[in-house]
Amino acid sequence: MFGLLPRAVAVLALLVTASAFQLWHDVNRYDAHGNECLYREKSDVVCSQLCVTDLSSCPTSLQPSCPDNQSFCADGECHDECTEDIQAQNPCHCSRSGSKLPSEAQDLVPCLTIPNVTIQQFHAWNSEEDIRSACGAEANITDQSKTVGVWDKSWIGGDVMAVWAECPAAPTPNYKYNESYWIATYAVNGALVLLILVWSVYKGFAEQGVRAATSSKTSGAENKLADNPEDAVFDQNRDKGYNLSEKPLVSGVTKMASEDGSVDSMDPAMPNSCLHGYPDYYGSLPGKYSGKLYSLAYGSDNLELATFLILWGISFVILIVLYVLKPHLRNYFRLLTLPSKGKYVCVVRPLNEIKVIEENTNWLQHYINVFTEWLQVSLSRDKEYTTCLIEKTSEGRIYFTYQCTRYVLDEQTQQYAPYEFDLGTSHRRLIEQADGLSGAEVAYRLELVGPNFIEVKVPSIPAAFAREFVSFFYLYQLIFLWAFYFYAYWQVGLVDTGVILLSATIKVVLRVQSERRLKKMAEQEETTPVKRDGEWLNVSTRDLVPGDVIEVTTGAHMSCDCVLLSGNAIMNESSLTGEPLPIRKFPVRIDDSHYNVAEAGKMSTLFAGTIVSQVQTVTKSTDSLESDRVLALVRFTGTMSDKGQLVRRILFPNPISFIFNEQMRIVVCILVLYSIFVMIMATYLYKGNSVAIAFYGIFAIAQLLSPLLPAALVIGQSVAAARLRKKKIYCVDPQRIMTAGKVQVLCADKTGTLTRDNLEHYGGRCIDPSTGMFVEFTSDLLATDRLFQQAVASCHAVADLNSQLIGNPVDIEQFRASKATIDPQPEYLDAIQTAPDTNLGKIHVVRRFQFVHARASMSVVILDESTGKLHVFVKGSFERLKTISNARSVPADYDEACADLAREGCYVLAFAHKTLDTTDPAQVGEFTQDELEGGCDMLGLLVFKNMLKSDTAQAIAELKHGSTRTVMITGDTALTGIVIARQCGMIPENTRVLLGECKTPADEIQWVDVDTREPVADIQPHLAELGSDGFSTTELAVGGAAFERLCATGEIDTLLFNIRVFARMKPTHKVECVEHHMKYAVTAMCGDGGNDSLALRAAHVGIALSDAEASIVSPFSAANRSVMSCVELLRQSRAGLATSFANFTALICYGQVMSGMLKMASFYFSISLTENLWMLIDGAIATGMMLTISLSGPAERLAPSRPTSRILGPQMLASVGGIVLMNWLFSAMSYVWLFRQDWFRCNEHSAAESEATKWWLQGDNYESSIMSFVSTFQFINNGFVVNYGYLHRAKWYKNYALLTVWAFLMAFVSYMLLADPNRVGCAFRLNCGTSSALEDLGYGMPTWQIEPYNSPLGHNVIPQASRYKLWGYCLGNMVATNLWQVFVINGPVRRLLQKKKPLRRLKVKL
Repeated sequence: MFGLLPRAVAVLALLVTASAFQLWHDVNRYDAHGNECLYREKSDVVCSQLCVTDLSSCPTSLQPSCPDNQSFCADGECHDECTEDIQAQNPCHCSRSGSKLPSEAQDLVPCLTIPNVTIQQFHAWNSEEDIRSACGAEANITDQSKTVGVWDKSWIGGDVMAVWAECPAAPTPNYKYNESYWIATYAVNGALVLLILVWSVYKGFAEQGVRAATSSKTSGAENKLADNPEDAVFDQNRDKGYNLSEKPLVSGVTKMASEDGSVDSMDPAMPNSCLHGYPDYYGSLPGKYSGKLYSLAYGSDNLELATFLILWGISFVILIVLYVLKPHLRNYFRLLTLPSKGKYVCVVRPLNEIKVIEENTNWLQHYINVFTEWLQVSLSRDKEYTTCLIEKTSEGRIYFTYQCTRYVLDEQTQQYAPYEFDLGTSHRRLIEQADGLSGAEVAYRLELVGPNFIEVKVPSIPAAFAREFVSFFYLYQLIFLWAFYFYAYWQVGLVDTGVILLSATIKVVLRVQSERRLKKMAEQEETTPVKRDGEWLNVSTRDLVPGDVIEVTTGAHMSCDCVLLSGNAIMNESSLTGEPLPIRKFPVRIDDSHYNVAEAGKMSTLFAGTIVSQVQTVTKSTDSLESDRVLALVRFTGTMSDKGQLVRRILFPNPISFIFNEQMRIVVCILVLYSIFVMIMATYLYKGNSVAIAFYGIFAIAQLLSPLLPAALVIGQSVAAARLRKKKIYCVDPQRIMTAGKVQVLCADKTGTLTRDNLEHYGGRCIDPSTGMFVEFTSDLLATDRLFQQAVASCHAVADLNSQLIGNPVDIEQFRASKATIDPQPEYLDAIQTAPDTNLGKIHVVRRFQFVHARASMSVVILDESTGKLHVFVKGSFERLKTISNARSVPADYDEACADLAREGCYVLAFAHKTLDTTDPAQVGEFTQDELEGGCDMLGLLVFKNMLKSDTAQAIAELKHGSTRTVMITGDTALTGIVIARQCGMIPENTRVLLGECKTPADEIQWVDVDTREPVADIQPHLAELGSDGFSTTELAVGGAAFERLCATGEIDTLLFNIRVFARMKPTHKVECVEHHMKYAVTAMCGDGGNDSLALRAAHVGIALSDAEASIVSPFSAANRSVMSCVELLRQSRAGLATSFANFTALICYGQVMSGMLKMASFYFSISLTENLWMLIDGAIATGMMLTISLSGPAERLAPSRPTSRILGPQMLASVGGIVLMNWLFSAMSYVWLFRQDWFRCNEHSAAESEATKWWLQGDNYESSIMSFVSTFQFINNGFVVNYGYLHRAKWYKNYALLTVWAFLMAFVSYMLLADPNRVGCAFRLNCGTSSALEDLGYGMPTWQIEPYNSPLGHNVIPQASRYKLWGYCLGNMVATNLWQVFVINGPVRRLLQKKKPLRRLKVKL
């Protein structure tokens, strides 16, 4: 299957061998030296009847002589009367009568029967002449060549006095097609066809009016659906409110007659007939047919088998048609009706396949993809059809549940949609709902949105197996196992069934375990205080609805998305966002600001799936709701919550198409062509009847794809997932492991990912208000200006949780530097007790504006208890504060000073200040944020050191060694990012870095050399300067505004892989940056949650560094919060991918050996492996090797190249093609060797002497023994040879389980080959024989039972010297394939070819 040249050479070798010794050579005629065989005695040979026209012409010894009163009749016996029935049994008529009886044979009568004879020298190649001569001699016929003819060849006349009744094969009996079971078949099929026709006509008329009515009402909705098919299922844009009328129509259906509305469309007559054939074939039918073989086929096994083949083929077609039409069948026997009247609804969801495909798809792949996509659309396989039961609430409202979401019917528009309540988008509108809902309103809303509970249905084990077995692969296996069990192949069928069940069990168990983990994460229910009808009640979280007001309590698990209305809350969001540290949440302010959860509103949102670590009530506030409880307004419940959306995305993902899946289509096409080739060769080579040819062809096709293949492809990623879990890297989407094995670009956040979470306070640099100039830098914060100290102590959002500071890491380090403490009993929002030796007194935070990425700043209004004055402090990026501060207060060297600090790798924050005219805290709430922050004077800079984690540099070096490009995406300044990138090795030493920045996206980008600080007008000449590695010696860095500018102009695509640092990036910018990389490479995103969560979800592979055991924000989460976790993920994923492909290679080679030379030899020699050997191969060798291959561990470090994901790539083609070619050649040459052996020639297997349809009797010969030993060693070797590949997996000799299984199998098969006849070999009918034959050979009488051999020789014992030669020959085959794998596929030859003819891959600077 892998390449025409290897296949052509192998076939040529086979044909040369066959031509020399079989096609033009009589079996058992010549010995190895060309001499005619001296044959052994053949006894008890049955002679044909001798027929004459006149009994007097019979030889004297055959003259009939009957007793008195009896006559010699036409049946060749003496009878009292030759009745008509007796005369009709004339053996000379060869079972023919009437017009079918030749006229020359009508007068023939038999002589006496010739006794069985013994032929001293029997020539199988001339068996007919030998038998005639021996029988003629027994009858004393002296010259039969002239006087005796052969029936239907030479008749009596002239010198011919008699004929041998060597009757031609009797005509095969056939059905009259009026038998009862055929009449039943006609009746059942006719009734079924008639039923379908009548139903189709009725369905067309019944639905005509409904279709016309719905099309006229929903034409607008259908137009909208055509623009965006995804809207047919759900609207994921939750920020945009909609009502029921905005959703497209999902039509209802009603059932036909049965309770569940389903009709079985399978033709019952076909399998019924085939099932009747099973007991009839084995003679097990009850009643009058008991003990009779083929009783339903007039005693003809050929007719019975032919009937089965026809019915099997028809059933095969029907099953395929049913599989293809499966999406439509369930509802075909239901009537389309209006949604308000239906009992079921069919939801059609387009499957938007995520393609992770490497570049440079070849023309063949392109056209196959086009054909496949056309086929998927034609067969509706590009959509998912789900039939849901329509239900009614207690109030009669009609709804159905789809993907854990309730869809409610709008009676006016006759459309279903998930209902969403508009709670308002302004802060003031949200706070107005703080009094909660009435009981009646709650009941109304509960009917529309359903329970606040995400029910993850994990099927039972039987149901999970049923779900697994509906796939095409199992249908494919079922069809062929059906034939196995029928054609006396049931032993092999049992083994294959066991293998399939093992494969399915592995997949089912892994999937159910994953679903149970997700169920544990998704399902949540507890009681919570809720305000309804003005009273506080304890209500189950399942009964919460949007608009409910709940009390947030410490330790509570949030089950819905809420807006915090009053008080503060500290939330643990690690399981949802991966954020390692608790987050402080603040209530929305009482103003008309827009609530946007993606920006500032996030700090006031309590997300479902998070845990309340601590709450703090606020009874006195200037701009938020005052309450003695911490109140929150329920905004989204169930799957409409942020957690619900993530869970639904995991439960109902769009399919991922890997390059493997794409190329598998080509493999299937090749296998189809190869199947045709196998059938042609079977017809050409096989000397049996057509029915046997068909069955053997079916078996060969069935074995092309091993039943272990599905398990082989999933077990690698399953083992990798288990190993990752031991490394505390958790995976909620195992199919992403294969994708992780192909990661080319890793985008990483800086703070908390590359650098330590906790910044180190470095010092400060204040501004002298009298001169407007910077004073000297100082590391002693207490030695700075009073206002600057107050700003540092108060301008943050830090909280105290059980003596642990909670908040942003920068805020925490800032607060620690101030040496202040937090008063647990604040009068306003917060109370700060400054350091005792500062004499600053107590500070009350009266109002706070949280940090917002869009503003890059935050601010507080504080009351200085010692002076009674109100101060405004603003903190933010030094760029932002320069724009809002009074120009006179900004030093002239401000930009240069900040840049110098950034170049040192420092994290720089600026502070500004102003004093309010009022001293009344109550009046502060009247000002807007812009009013409070406007007109401030610059205070100074607070500086932190951004320190690398201890293993970051090592991790980056390891990733680069593994050909993975690393990119920094940070919200920090570009200069700081560049310093960190240089420190960790992301930017190589002695590399020029150009920084591109602009004030707004509308401005032109200004490029500056960060080292010389010289502006660069044109960056292209610098990018064109190449180093020794062939890549540019210049790296780029851009700020957020510059990134937007590049995206707007389209330049980002040309400069993307020149940019190393993306700075000042907002969360949305991070998503865009990741998506741009995903267009060109398999991209991973690594972050510590929070601001990185959106990018983590968007990437091909998201890795959240989180202490939580599992986070649904991304497919992977690592408890070890280090970039080394990314290295470990790639290491294990590459090993898993390589393992899956190793298994795939082994099983493809298995199929090639099984259906290649082995089957060709079977066809040509009319032989087969023995029953027990089939079970050993399928049950022990294939299964044992596949399982142990998967236990190979990962390589110690990442290799410079990624494992192949192309099953038709050069590595796979060379590996499989080389192994297959060598196996074919060695198999062919083994028969060349065999035909040169004296002990074999003249003892060859003769197909004419055995029954071709009895396959289990075809293994008792030398041809089968040679094939058995050679192929068995090849099967064992196929599993071992793919264990090489140290690049991504551990050294082959470290897979101790594989070595143990391999050594045992090698010893076991070697013992069968090398040892004298013994129990083990005889159990497999290898090197064994009948008891008498073994005794004649000098081995003594065996003490165990041996079934008589189906061979004239009586044994297949290979002489001892030849056994060792054959064993060495098999080992030579293994050595050759191992050398090919070691030196060509994984060794120096491959490396040489890679250098001379490298593959066209994405080339980027690492």
